[in-house]
Amino acid sequence: MRICLIFNPNAGTAERIKDFLLQLTGDHRCELRSVSPTHSGARLAREALDDGFKRIVVAGGDGTINGVINGIAPDFDRAELAILPCGTGNDLARTLGFGPDRMAQASAAVLDARAEPLDLIRITSGPDTHYCVNVANGGFGGRVANDVARADKQRWGSLAYWMTSVSRLVDLAGFEVELAIDDRTLALEAFGVAVANGRFVGGGFPIAPRASLHDGLLDVTVVPVLPPLELMTAGLNFTLGRDDREDRIRRYQGRRVQFRAESEMPFSIDGEPTGRLDGTFELVPGALQVVTGSRPLPPAPAPDPATSWLA
Repeated sequence: MRICLIFNPNAGTAERIKDFLLQLTGDHRCELRSVSPTHSGARLAREALDDGFKRIVVAGGDGTINGVINGIAPDFDRAELAILPCGTGNDLARTLGFGPDRMAQASAAVLDARAEPLDLIRITSGPDTHYCVNVANGGFGGRVANDVARADKQRWGSLAYWMTSVSRLVDLAGFEVELAIDDRTLALEAFGVAVANGRFVGGGFPIAPRASLHDGLLDVTVVPVLPPLELMTAGLNFTLGRDDREDRIRRYQGRRVQFRAESEMPFSIDGEPTGRLDGTFELVPGALQVVTGSRPLPPAPAPDPATSWLA
């Protein structure tokens, strides 16, 4: 099996994986191609597909992974994906069960381990279609993704997201939003809305603790406008794994979400800023074959009857 290794040298922790890259490129099946200003991850992925590679290894962060996925879209059945997480947040890798601290495990898996089907989110906004594998995060989270500085990410790693989040708490703004989740409609003022396939955003914050990459469901987290102390308490409960005690944050599950905001609500897709994103989010079950290492994917958490109306 021919393997293309797409490496983003500007990823947050790229320097740490160079020894692993040398090991991988020593394998006769593996060819290295690097992201550059003229060759995006999406372009390299499409070229790899057209050149007949059957597995694409992405050495980069969540944004690089997203670019590769959209580069091969919609021909997901033509190649498998494997991940060497070396970004700043590495949130998809966290849901998969490995991160930069488990790079040896990841590098051992990418060449020969089996691939498993993962769900994707297909986002349609106006004439544009985009795919998301982890989380589309709107409002406060989208603003943080837009505002966090590249220099801070290089210096502080995932802490840069947390520091930027704290600095933006003083001028939080609410957004009037409307959502239709399958056949249920909502209208409220919210600080943020996340449509999730994975569990984490911003370098490890569990925005959707019950999400699964292979359960055929979207997890929708809505943060209504709350007093600052209540908002911080709710965030702390999520961070400490006490989301089951938290009823101020609204959580839903469904297969299709229609979304609209009255004003300009910034979004990020897999950590990459995108601006306004009114449109439709649809779950595409089992669309992408992804190497998950020697262990099977974590099972989907039991549904919470208080937040899900799906039988």
